[in-house]
Amino acid sequence: MNELIRILIVFLLVVANYIFLTLEVWVWLPDIFLIQTLLFTTFLNKIPNVYFFIFKGFLIDLFFSTYTVPYTVTFGLIGLYLNFGSLKWIQRSFVEQIIMIFVISLVLNMLLGYFNNYSSNAEMRIILNPFLNSFIWIIIFMTQRKKWLKNF
Repeated sequence: MNELIRILIVFLLVVANYIFLTLEVWVWLPDIFLIQTLLFTTFLNKIPNVYFFIFKGFLIDLFFSTYTVPYTVTFGLIGLYLNFGSLKWIQRSFVEQIIMIFVISLVLNMLLGYFNNYSSNAEMRIILNPFLNSFIWIIIFMTQRKKWLKNF
């Protein structure tokens, strides 16, 4: 998958996120940008470089934030972690992944609540979103574990 297709997918997710914000269901859904990153690390053999993650975070902040801090910093850290970590380690370490996704979601939503005021239920998202993102990762991990076990 080349960079142009990845950026096009990010723009499609931006449109979807606008729809979720307009319908006010954004609070009750997992973070689609983070879920897309989890799916990329699951189904692709090569993880995108750090610059893609920083650019992705910047694009998301450009459309949804008054400051370019929450997603740019979060996705920059995710990109650094994924590029310096081994894909086999990422596929093996279930508990660590759940903890990291939970903490990243919590920090990201706290930053979003601090820097932005585009949702009246942002406090509810801080509580609910880390659990939803972790649950999605559990589903991905459980469905892919047989394929991953063949990699070892």
